[in-house]
Amino acid sequence: MKKLFYLVLILSLFPCCGPQYEKVDKIMEDGVEVVLNHIEPYKIRGESGNLLLEREFSIDTENEDMLKIGLTDIETFDVDQDGNIFVIRWRSTENYLFKFDSKGNFIKSFMRFGQGPGEIEWGGTVLLNPQGEVMAKDPSKRKFLVYDRDGNFLRETHMEKIYSLIPLENGKYFISWQDEAPEFLKNHLAICSSEFEDIKELDTLQFPHPVNRRSVVNRDRMIDGISKDRIYIGNPERSYEIRVYDLDGNLLQKIRKEYEPVEVSEEFKKAYFERFPKNFPARDYYYFTKNWPPYRYLFTDDGGRLFIMTYEEGVNPGEYMYDIFNSDGAFIGRTSLGNVGRSFPFTVRAKNDRLYCVKEKESGYKELVVYKIRWE
Repeated sequence: MKKLFYLVLILSLFPCCGPQYEKVDKIMEDGVEVVLNHIEPYKIRGESGNLLLEREFSIDTENEDMLKIGLTDIETFDVDQDGNIFVIRWRSTENYLFKFDSKGNFIKSFMRFGQGPGEIEWGGTVLLNPQGEVMAKDPSKRKFLVYDRDGNFLRETHMEKIYSLIPLENGKYFISWQDEAPEFLKNHLAICSSEFEDIKELDTLQFPHPVNRRSVVNRDRMIDGISKDRIYIGNPERSYEIRVYDLDGNLLQKIRKEYEPVEVSEEFKKAYFERFPKNFPARDYYYFTKNWPPYRYLFTDDGGRLFIMTYEEGVNPGEYMYDIFNSDGAFIGRTSLGNVGRSFPFTVRAKNDRLYCVKEKESGYKELVVYKIRWE
């Protein structure tokens, strides 16, 4: 009987010794759910915010084999459902697109330089659409090109304006563009039909024209990302808030987070202005505010998680911290990634239980590193 008593006593203590799970703070605002996140991550049963990355291989433009096939730079990339990787160059006199298999073995290159059907002059963006086709976009043109995954040219699609675009699962497009006036520039984010009609604007951000008005170097920029059934937009005019829309542009949720501002260092300011000649006319137009914006880049994974890059320095030199949110908008953890170039973040994709990340090496060459993802 005494042994039974002690056994019951020990078992009764287990809940007290285990992890203390938390209830996520939420409010309603104008009929929309707002998830309130704090400085520290939530501890949620069944959720892990501890991301472990195991390096598998890389596509390294410094490698002699890449030089032989003509891949000397990486602008953007995308990954299909089989793990095949499609990489696009910014500039080329031959082919722009390079296909690799899921192990990083080179398959073929295609999409030649030129102005004819299926040809391109500048390689800005490559994307896989929901049909598994390969889309390529010259940022200076009012058209995009479509190929099958074997590199066969299928068609060109023309647009009335120069848009950046992402294809959505429902056949629509998420688009962005910029309007220019003498004193201001204005960025737009919207969705439109497959024929680029019925445009529904979701967000805008206006800022001084850097040529004609005093302009902030560390100015606020909108960030955005797409999952299978959601659109995410961050407008720093609203501080650290991410608005979540469905693929028809209906506002579903707001994700807010407390954060500690990161101050712009004097070393960074000095290095920035040293790039300009002392007599450079526009030098006096540029200045820094005290702090960096709350965030600078966003991507999602297959599980609906949201990764938001901050300006807080990461674990290793050249890395920055990412806040990780689960599919319900709760802040669950942080990780450190090094996908930042000299002035902007490089592309990251999280698909097929792998993370694909472009990095800039100390030599100045870029490599696309592929990691196996584990959550603990």
